[in-house]
Amino acid sequence: MPEKVIAIEKFEGPYQTIFLKIMQMVPDRDKNDKKLQRLIAFRLRTDGEAATREYLINKIRDIIQCGYTGNFYDFLKDDLKENECDLEGETPDPLKA
Repeated sequence: MPEKVIAIEKFEGPYQTIFLKIMQMVPDRDKNDKKLQRLIAFRLRTDGEAATREYLINKIRDIIQCGYTGNFYDFLKDDLKENECDLEGETPDPLKA
C-alpha cells in the first residue's frame, strides 16, 4: 500500500506551487501535519485546484461554525465529528454530489 501514498517530499512540478498556495488556507497549527498534507495533495491531484479550494473553504467554515478545536485532519477524515456539529444553513459538498 505504500506505493499509493502521495509523498509530499517528492511532489514537484506545477502541482507543488498550487499545493503550497492551498496549504496557506490551512490553520497554522496544522500546516506541518503530514497526513493532512497528503490528504490535500490527493484531493488536488484527483479533483483539481478549484474543487480542492472550495472543499477546504467549506470545511474551514464548518469547523468555525461548529467550534471544533481538534486536529483539522481528524475533522476532515472523520464524518462522525462533523455530524456531531449542528450546522444550520449547511451547504453540500460539491464533490459528494
